[in-house]
Amino acid sequence: MSTDSTVRRLHQHAGLEPATGALTVSAATVEPVDARGLTEAVSDFLALLDVLNHELNGAEPSAAISGKAETVSRGMAYAVAEVARMLREADADREAWQVETGWLAVLAGDVDDVRQHITEEETARRR
Repeated sequence: MSTDSTVRRLHQHAGLEPATGALTVSAATVEPVDARGLTEAVSDFLALLDVLNHELNGAEPSAAISGKAETVSRGMAYAVAEVARMLREADADREAWQVETGWLAVLAGDVDDVRQHITEEETARRR
């Protein structure tokens, strides 16, 4: 089960709720796009996906048979899709791919470390 704070942070990154303090993807993709700010915001979002992965799929998702979430809220799915859309519109295609790859890992429920999974997938793409 995802916590309210995780869902709130997803919504903040998507610009669906006001953000307090930390940089969000929605703020970082406003023109002119600041590359450093975008990198920081996407890194925070990917870390958030890793938190969400463990909230939905357990402490060690690859080992768990039960306890995995069978559904995610429409609001959660919309927030992630909105973040990917904003990144594409900001011509941040690599970052959009990272978000989508991380999200699919969360949905699959069998990846223990979302950021490591993204790194491995990027390496495999370059071969």
